[in-house]
Amino acid sequence: MFLKYICPFIICTSFLMGCNSSEKTSEKNVNNPIESEQNNSSIQKNKSLENKFLPPKFSITNFEMNYITENKELTFLMNYEIDVDIYEILQENTQKIYFSLEYPEALYDIFHNTTSELLLAEQPKGYNTKYQTQFRINIDLTTKQLEKIKNNLSGFNLSIADKDKDAIAHFIDLNGFNTFDPDTSNSTHIDDTTK
Repeated sequence: MFLKYICPFIICTSFLMGCNSSEKTSEKNVNNPIESEQNNSSIQKNKSLENKFLPPKFSITNFEMNYITENKELTFLMNYEIDVDIYEILQENTQKIYFSLEYPEALYDIFHNTTSELLLAEQPKGYNTKYQTQFRINIDLTTKQLEKIKNNLSGFNLSIADKDKDAIAHFIDLNGFNTFDPDTSNSTHIDDTTK
C-alpha cells in the first residue's frame, strides 16, 4: 500500500520539477533580448567617436594661413593625422566629423564672429591617415588687418563635432599644436562625464 502512494508522488514531483526548469528557461529567453540589446549598444558605443580624439590618435601636424589679395580670400590650412581606430569608425556610413575654427578674441572685430562655420571633414579612404582641411573666408583685408591675424595665429583653436554636430573635442593653439605636450597643453576632450 505504501508503494501505491509513493509512485504517484514521485511522478507528480518529477512533473513539477520539469515545469520549474522550463519556467527558468523561459526567464532566460526573456532576459536574452535585454542582454543582446546591451551587447549591441556596447558594440555601437565602440563605434562612437567620443574619447577618440586624443593624441596620438588625432594630431594636428601643421596650421598656416594664406591670403590671396586678388580673390579677397583668406585660407587657413590645417594638416592632421588620424589613427587606424578613428579611420575604421569613419568608414561607417553614419559617422562624420566636422571642424570649426575658434577665432582669437583680438580678431572678433575683423571676422565679426567668434567661430567659423562647421566644415565637414574629408571621408577617409584608401587607408590614408593624413589629411588636410581648408577653411576659406571671403573677406577684404587691409595690410594692417592681415598683420594682426598673423600676429594672433597662435590664438586659433579647433572644435571637433560628431555627426550630430555636437562638440566632442577642443584643441587649443593650432599653430603650436604640433609641439603638443600632454603635461602642459590646455587642450581638452569633451565627454558626458565633464558636463
